Amino acid sequence: MTLPPAVHRTIVVVDVEGFTDSGRLGVDHLAVRGGMYDVLNTAFTDSAIDFDSCEHEDRGDGVLVLVPPTVSKSVIADRLPDRLVAALRRYNSTRVPTSRFRLRVAMHSGDIRRDGAGWAGQPVIDTFRIIDADAVKTALRESDRMIALIVSDHFYTDVIQGDPGTVPESYTHVQAVTKNFSKPAWLRLLGHDVTARPATEPTARPEVLGVVRPADEQALRPLLHDQNPPRMSTLLGRAAQGVIPLPRHETVPDAWAAFQFLSDFNADVDGIPPSMLFLQLIAAELDDDTGERLRAWIADQSRRLRRGRELADHPVTRTPVPDEPHLHLTIMVEPDSIDPSRCLLSSWRQDDPLSWPPVRGPVREVEMDELEYRVDEIILDAEGAWADKGISAAVEFLLPRTLLSLPVGRWSKEHGSGKPRPLSFDYRVSIRSLERMRTRHWHRAWHVRWDSMLENPTSDRMHYSGSAKEHPIDAVLSDPHWVGLVMAKPPSPQPEPGAAPDELMSALRSGLPVIFWHPDAGPEDLRKLIAEVLPDGSGLMDRLRKQKLHDSGTVNNNSLVRDLVVMWDDPKRVIVLDQPVDPTEP
Repeated sequence: MTLPPAVHRTIVVVDVEGFTDSGRLGVDHLAVRGGMYDVLNTAFTDSAIDFDSCEHEDRGDGVLVLVPPTVSKSVIADRLPDRLVAALRRYNSTRVPTSRFRLRVAMHSGDIRRDGAGWAGQPVIDTFRIIDADAVKTALRESDRMIALIVSDHFYTDVIQGDPGTVPESYTHVQAVTKNFSKPAWLRLLGHDVTARPATEPTARPEVLGVVRPADEQALRPLLHDQNPPRMSTLLGRAAQGVIPLPRHETVPDAWAAFQFLSDFNADVDGIPPSMLFLQLIAAELDDDTGERLRAWIADQSRRLRRGRELADHPVTRTPVPDEPHLHLTIMVEPDSIDPSRCLLSSWRQDDPLSWPPVRGPVREVEMDELEYRVDEIILDAEGAWADKGISAAVEFLLPRTLLSLPVGRWSKEHGSGKPRPLSFDYRVSIRSLERMRTRHWHRAWHVRWDSMLENPTSDRMHYSGSAKEHPIDAVLSDPHWVGLVMAKPPSPQPEPGAAPDELMSALRSGLPVIFWHPDAGPEDLRKLIAEVLPDGSGLMDRLRKQKLHDSGTVNNNSLVRDLVVMWDDPKRVIVLDQPVDPTEP
């Protein structure tokens, strides 16, 4: 028999504490397993490790993850522990007690082999033994922490001990003892559990969370099973109210699956759980006999819970879903403060056209020369979530001044297909100012100019660079007549030195929501171009996209409109930039 080749891997084993506790029901087990994978995926992504490039084997209440040798062990030891805490805390903060969990995590490395049944080798065996040691279980059980991390003596000595960034002093030397196994290891407890469970495990859900009695749930299931109305994803997002991270589209094939997903989340202060909001919204979409039966079921439950009026008057259920809704995907890029070749990438995906702001997605550290491809991944994820929505969408890039030169208007999507497709073919593409988003004392003027533009969107309200040389630009733009600026050249990465007011900064401070520039066109060509695409301000972005689509079919495809940069900054959709990314304690 020929042995398969040995390969070196970093081994990470994760195990859920108390997975089979008697207080957990079948639905809790499903929620915990799904949560475990969500936490891992988020933590690995936030650590700049592609989780999908790792081999992983499901172990029921845990998972074996094998990280390829292209990922430094130091990166894993440095970033992954804290990222796991952050992701787990976010998950637990929105779950009922019986669906929350804590983790045991083990790390090791070595040469292993893959046979027909999976991965084998002494390093894998040792990793599973150290995570199962009594020292780890006892330490986590008796603590108020969220994660017990144990690493092999070999991993600690080679990777952690000599690297102050991995906090080697926070590890305690222990003897990992199980049946027929005893080896030294190092233990670290992480993350205070701010959602700590009561001393006695609950045997049932709290009353307000146990909205549906088992018998009533059985009656509900046939009404929702295989029901998949066209706008179901929008209704799911609306019921989540922007505070619950939404699942991938493929994990909620029908209304019953969506109801089960929302049932794991707590009610708001009004006592209306998101699962009941979802049922009310779905019932409004069904006009047949099933809809009538579902509305009768909801009415019966509302009377039982004494929440009929609150449910009927809830803003989520009273606000109609628009016939022509519009969605936004906001992608923020920030330069790395130390390494200019890297940047931080994050996004906000709007799944309900009337719900803002959406939940912030994972933050990833990426190479600048890979930025377009990583943006492509975010867009493809959004398209998966929007698959059943017949809704137009826009992609907007939230950029600091130093990155306004990024050619986002020329970027494409679906690079993995070998036939990339320009973003502008499918989306309105624009940029937004990160500096303005962060500077709250500019926001009043911003709202005033935006409202003024919507009331009177005429082209003569665009100010052109150099047309008022006798006056400082900040004085000119303070005139409320102006709602936009056409710059004669692209803005510099930093304000120009000297006494003259900076043009871009003056526009942002004055609240102008629309700013144009072009990397190549001269002032006269730019003036003609703006006159063509801006007969008046209404519908500008839609007209601009249509013009780009038209000109993309020309032989030379060198139309000036293709590279026209538009800062289209809507103050009604302000991003919550201080949303916590890492709530772990120092």
